[in-house]
Amino acid sequence: MNIIVKEGFAFRVSELANRYRANCNGEWGCFVTGDTKNLTHSKAEKAGLTRGNFVELAVCQISEKILTFEPHYQAEPFLEIWGFPVAGEMKNELPEKASQLVTFLLHRRSKDKMIGLVDTFAKEAFMAWVNEGMKGDANEYAFHKATELRFSKIFRFEFISETSPHGNYHWVKVETREPNSELDKAALLAAKEVCELYPTACTDSRLEENHLNNVGAVLPPAAAPNALPAGNGAAVAQIPAKTKASK
Repeated sequence: MNIIVKEGFAFRVSELANRYRANCNGEWGCFVTGDTKNLTHSKAEKAGLTRGNFVELAVCQISEKILTFEPHYQAEPFLEIWGFPVAGEMKNELPEKASQLVTFLLHRRSKDKMIGLVDTFAKEAFMAWVNEGMKGDANEYAFHKATELRFSKIFRFEFISETSPHGNYHWVKVETREPNSELDKAALLAAKEVCELYPTACTDSRLEENHLNNVGAVLPPAAAPNALPAGNGAAVAQIPAKTKASK
């Protein structure tokens, strides 16, 4: 375990991933932790397994994974989010001057919305490169500029309820805001330090194995796994396809 102290606030980085799940089904529309199988939302809430319908984070890392979760998801793309909560129930369970590194996945519509938002950082970085005279390598400039922008914003992930012909469902809306508290500012500093000094902290070995197995299953050996485009602030590990020799 690592403890990062910034501006009088403590940030815990555990060796075990503090993983939550975004449950978008029916009555749920909230983050959950632990085993909620066969539970209703109300029973899960009474058991202390729900964590509210929103969280605000200083984001450390965003990466794309190809994952299988039987029986519903077969080699499907997800976004893996890592960060320090500064608001919401994930934060409220911790002391006022503390936060800890957490992670969760976004899928389908929620994933697409997040990618679209992150792409705005790449666009801003590109425009800055052009306005500053197009000096140096555009991709390198865009990557560093977009990363700088990401570590200046607080991300809000909030469940939105909608109705379809198949019933009620939820998706996760993603927005950013400026830091407006001392905790926000300290969390952004801690998130940047994790990204720069402790990149392996944003790794869940079980998820990496799942991803590796699926990359090998859906891509030809010479292909690289899906990744967010360079310059949008995403940190995506390039994991080679699985071969017979690696089994």
